[in-house]
Amino acid sequence: MELTRRALLGTATALGLAGCLSSGDSNVAYPETATRTPGEPTDAALADAEPKPSAVDDEAVQQTEPPVPNRQLATEVGRVYGELEWFATDYDDSIRAYQRVLGNAMATVQRVRDTAEFDANRLALVRRATDRAVATAETELGGHFGLPGQMREEIDRHVATIRRFADRGDLDRVDEELERLHDYLRGIRSEGFVRRVLSARQIDAALYRHLHDGTVDSDEDDEDDEADPGLFEVHHSAGYAGYAYGGPRYIERDPFDDAPGDDGGRNRGRELLARQRLQFEAAGEATGRRGFAYVVSYAVPDVADQPSSLEPLDYPRTSLFVQHYDDVATAGEAVDTLLDSSVSQEGAYSFGRDRWRRVYYRGDGDVIYAYLIQAGPFVVVAAPSEVAWEERVDWTAPLDRLWLWRP
Repeated sequence: MELTRRALLGTATALGLAGCLSSGDSNVAYPETATRTPGEPTDAALADAEPKPSAVDDEAVQQTEPPVPNRQLATEVGRVYGELEWFATDYDDSIRAYQRVLGNAMATVQRVRDTAEFDANRLALVRRATDRAVATAETELGGHFGLPGQMREEIDRHVATIRRFADRGDLDRVDEELERLHDYLRGIRSEGFVRRVLSARQIDAALYRHLHDGTVDSDEDDEDDEADPGLFEVHHSAGYAGYAYGGPRYIERDPFDDAPGDDGGRNRGRELLARQRLQFEAAGEATGRRGFAYVVSYAVPDVADQPSSLEPLDYPRTSLFVQHYDDVATAGEAVDTLLDSSVSQEGAYSFGRDRWRRVYYRGDGDVIYAYLIQAGPFVVVAAPSEVAWEERVDWTAPLDRLWLWRP
């Protein structure tokens, strides 16, 4: 590779890199990544992106929309359900788009390395290709994983180094840094990185943070301030199943054992899914329903007490059944239909932040006691059990880390 000085001096001005090379382009704050080996998964890539506030005329909303039952709970359920639906319907396409644009960026970097000369135009090619990669990652994954901000910091660091040594005429070092950039892109594009960091199965990102009642900021170093780990198994009616988990252990069992094939032995995950269907069938109303989801919440030990192999089904658990309807009115009609047909109410009970209906119904060959609430366009049924409400002891333990307890 031969350095050409044409337009290289003053590259930052010609390419407009001064602004691009600052981390201020991202609206996500991440921990320091300078010491991380390129291509390795990091906590920064799992950090949840901050949602952008939307401009809403509150007065106009009040005039045109009916009252929303349990508005705060409805917002929180909507976040959770929206993430589940994204994983169920959009995740695969988004990952393919992300890997495709990274492959294009890798090819551009390699072409530049293979040329005999290096100048500002070739650096601009690298810049444009990597900018497209970051923009695609932001569009496809930004609301669900925090990777785009980490990508921007890493890529800007490589490009700044390339430019610095090009200005000095050190072509060997330029080629070395281009190779490092190529390796970084290859690392975050790899199937291993996607499987562990951008996983649809073992999730520690936006979905986990929406489910958990008190996940602390990822920049916090004080272990005493860390929230207790949560473990939530999820299933969406479109066929998606996964875990939302924050902790040091990796869970080997496929969620609800949805992996193809069966060794002929007892499939405990499949049994668990079948039990959800039996326990909640009588509390389901399909009219006007867009979809539904099960959330199984586990009372897992604190990090210090966790075994080397964490098996979810070994711990106390309870479930939520979330039904999403066309609108608030349809959800209310669904509740009325349930109470007029398969579900009976006996008083109410406050747990978490809200007041729930105490309901019972026939299911799984016995009487099931549970709690029901409407939250905007959602109807949520929680904690089904054959044990009556008044006879339960410490029954909220598996729910204690859910968002239901969030202030």
